[in-house]
Amino acid sequence: MRTLIFKRITAIVFFILIIMGSSIPGGKIPYVFQLTPDKLIHCVEYMIMGFLIVRWVAAEFSSSSWAKVILLTLVIGALCGMTDELYQHLTPNRTPDFYDWCLDFTGVGLSIPAFSFWRKKIFIE
Repeated sequence: MRTLIFKRITAIVFFILIIMGSSIPGGKIPYVFQLTPDKLIHCVEYMIMGFLIVRWVAAEFSSSSWAKVILLTLVIGALCGMTDELYQHLTPNRTPDFYDWCLDFTGVGLSIPAFSFWRKKIFIE
């Protein structure tokens, strides 16, 4: 039970960190992030987010089919990405971007086979 709670909390805290990053006004984004391609950041941060979600969902619904775990992970990840993009509409000099959301979703999607591979190789659960 403790590990399940830990897995839930890690996914939630990481999402809060993403939202905190989206709270930075457009003109005040740290210089180091201005040098990095924006789309790459979206894909990588949501691949990490997706990994944390699939790890949590797989533990939460351990008796369910892998297809259900995948579907729940994709839905939760898509909603997180959509929330993040819509939230940016409230932040000065930031705008929501459909293509950013697409890359968020792609990152979540890429995390599923990565999690599956690592779970089989090093028994993450």
